[in-house]
Amino acid sequence: MGKTGKRVLTAAGTLAGIAAIGAGFSAWSRMRFGRSGTATAAEGLIRASGARKPFLGRDLGLFEDAVEHRREENEREYSLPSWLRLKSLVFEETCDGMKTFHLGTTGMNSRAILYLHGGSYISQISVWHWLFLDKLCQATGAEVVVPIYPLAPAHDYDEAYSLLTDLYEALCNRYGADSITLMGDSAGGGLAAGLAESFEHYDLPQPGRLVLISPELDITMRNPDISDYFDVDPMLAPWGLAQAGDLWADGDDPSGFRLSPVNGDVTPLHNVTIYVGTREIFYPDCIKFDQRLAQAGVSHSLVVGQNLNHVWPLYPIPEARRAVRDIAGIVLGTPQHV
Repeated sequence: MGKTGKRVLTAAGTLAGIAAIGAGFSAWSRMRFGRSGTATAAEGLIRASGARKPFLGRDLGLFEDAVEHRREENEREYSLPSWLRLKSLVFEETCDGMKTFHLGTTGMNSRAILYLHGGSYISQISVWHWLFLDKLCQATGAEVVVPIYPLAPAHDYDEAYSLLTDLYEALCNRYGADSITLMGDSAGGGLAAGLAESFEHYDLPQPGRLVLISPELDITMRNPDISDYFDVDPMLAPWGLAQAGDLWADGDDPSGFRLSPVNGDVTPLHNVTIYVGTREIFYPDCIKFDQRLAQAGVSHSLVVGQNLNHVWPLYPIPEARRAVRDIAGIVLGTPQHV
């Protein structure tokens, strides 16, 4: 056998070995956690990144540096990364100082998604958000409206509420409330829930659907059950989230429903779907909110990702692909929960 043939055999053997290791890891992950190997690897990468280190409360200076870095970043005009390639058409506009992106705008859309991104109220929208929204736009044909709403510490929730309420009202005038899905993840999910609870005050109709992905429903982080999930959550820490929540509240009562919608009146809501993982500290508050919806007789559904992490439907994992299909079905009025 020649040198070329030997190289081919060596390469083939290496690939076969890698494939066998991958298959073994995936089988172990399914047996140990009941989730894909990709999901387990993703959790490991998140934990290794040290993303939650500034939020642990062990080094106040580390948290303050992180907040200051985000302040500088958030005050710069936001633009889509030049290297990011989306399949959807993208249009942007600025109104009252808030830039808003519109994905899939064709002038012929029959429905819209108003999406509020997460980031502890201090971090800007991420690439993972854009990839998720691009998939959702392609799957539904809806116009996906993504406001770059003002963030702490330079801004507060009251400013964001004013801008987002006006944006929602404009969408209602264009599409009709029944054709709108209000959606958000993490802090954006909490903001979406609080907005929906506030609409009655402004005589605004409820959106046709409210989809909350791992929502932050109580910025005080006072639920005692949170401690049971601290060790398994690789991303979130209650101390730092409460500190960021105080910045967002800017001196107002953090337990008020616009900041902590778990305490608000849920009776006006309808068609609420919550996605949450069992390996995140928001799980207890999501269960509490779901129970309140049930007690109020609100049409709702809770989709629990067993042994999955915070905002798992946004991850590049098999479980997320199924969730995206499900969320698209909710937007289109044909839900089939995972």
